[in-house]
Amino acid sequence: MNAFARTLLSGVFAGALMAGGLAGTADAKTIKIAHEEPADAERSAAHISALVFKDVIESRSNGEMSVDIHAASDLGNQRERMELTKNDIIQVNIASIGGLAGFYPTINAVDLPFALPNVTTAYKVFDGPFGQKLADDMEAETGLKLLAVNAGGFYVLTNSERPVKTPADMEGIKFRTMSVPSHIAMMESLGAAATPVPWDELYSALQTGVVEGQHNPIPIMAIGNLQEVQKYATLTNHLFGADWWVTSSAFYSGLSDAERVIFDDAVEAAKLAGRGAKLSLRATDFGVGFLKDAGMEVYAPTQDELAQFREAAVPAVMKTIEEDLGEKGTALANDLLDAVEAAQAGPAQN
Repeated sequence: MNAFARTLLSGVFAGALMAGGLAGTADAKTIKIAHEEPADAERSAAHISALVFKDVIESRSNGEMSVDIHAASDLGNQRERMELTKNDIIQVNIASIGGLAGFYPTINAVDLPFALPNVTTAYKVFDGPFGQKLADDMEAETGLKLLAVNAGGFYVLTNSERPVKTPADMEGIKFRTMSVPSHIAMMESLGAAATPVPWDELYSALQTGVVEGQHNPIPIMAIGNLQEVQKYATLTNHLFGADWWVTSSAFYSGLSDAERVIFDDAVEAAKLAGRGAKLSLRATDFGVGFLKDAGMEVYAPTQDELAQFREAAVPAVMKTIEEDLGEKGTALANDLLDAVEAAQAGPAQN
């Protein structure tokens, strides 16, 4: 276990002891929180943040609220968990953008390649007016309340066929994507054969050649052991992938004022913990060194090479956003770019 996880979990378990075990009382209001990653604090930022959420809820509520964590998709796949969240059977769902897109298609406009240059800017954007506007629109349209954008990381390209240095090298390679139109358009603009595959089928699909490549942040690759069935990695950092914490408006409005204060504090603590955990995992156990140790060949494109990816992908994705989402999607994508510009106009970025 890395140092961050050890420190964090020691606090979690200490808090649970301080709570005196009261959170298991029969009268406790139970909150189910669900995610698709393993129940493993050594590898999963989502699970670490869920543990922190649980600790804050249970220790602050003096046993009147309890949290059940359901990991590894044991309450269903992305779509099933979103349905259960809308119906207040799951109270907090940690979703991917692909999971949200089936219920709130406009979210696809946020996945504009190369829009977010670094983690600091990404969190400023999602914690600021842009993120609040997005949350308000999602709730009005779907009844789903966006609680936090948590535990983000940048995507890398990997494949088993050949080194990829420019879009020309991707020609004909079958790349797995989520069922997100902007992801599919991006891969096709780069010359790849975009192939949607569910996460729980990805390892076998790569192993058997159904697909030959994929794109994900490195810590997510580690969770799926994808490094075992991939040979080449390209550090494009083309998309920012995050955990989207969602609840239902009905559940949230049903909390008492006192419960809502505890709930909001728990979400904020979990957000801070999840973001820190993801950065720690990338810096220690699951960064570029992890891929190299697994025998993968890693390449960092030059600025000129990255420009080739950007110039091919951005217009294609913007066209797809306009065609699929209309003026609303185009406006959201442009709002994102404006928010990035505003965030970068502040103190120097890392």
